[in-house]
Amino acid sequence: MDEKPLSKSATQLSPWATVVERTFADQSGVTRGPFHSLQQHDYVSVLALTEDQHVVLVRQYRPALEKTTLELPGGLLDSDVTPADCAQIELLEESGYRPTQPLELLGCLDPDTGRLENRYWAFFAPSVIKVDDWKPELGIDPMTMAKNEFLAAVADGEFITALHITLVGLARLKGRI
Repeated sequence: MDEKPLSKSATQLSPWATVVERTFADQSGVTRGPFHSLQQHDYVSVLALTEDQHVVLVRQYRPALEKTTLELPGGLLDSDVTPADCAQIELLEESGYRPTQPLELLGCLDPDTGRLENRYWAFFAPSVIKVDDWKPELGIDPMTMAKNEFLAAVADGEFITALHITLVGLARLKGRI
């Protein structure tokens, strides 16, 4: 059953993140909380395959983890573009690839129902090609990996970005990879 908050306040930390605090009352009137969540832009990622069945990936340093990660191309959804347009923009900006056909939305998911208020848009690009005049984005190292090697990296724990593994799982369940 849905409950309405007794109180709700928001503290903006940056242009990208706002902390929200809520208190609730249960059915007997007992106050519960405070509960905290984080408002931020929706996430968008794309699992893209080259014509020779290589997965497009990016390496980048993540300050929150204090390490370099291997990820699918993606980013935060700006309010002035659609999720599909954002996925195409991020794919091109981060990797230098563009889709040869429309992206397929595999799912729009809640990334963390306990703490995050945003959504995760998961796209699949069955065929992408390299753009000739592309210039790399500072701090991002694009690469490709053969599909079978990539799936082994996921299974072996070498590729560990949870939301991106969810996208891979959706693609497997839907018979795309």
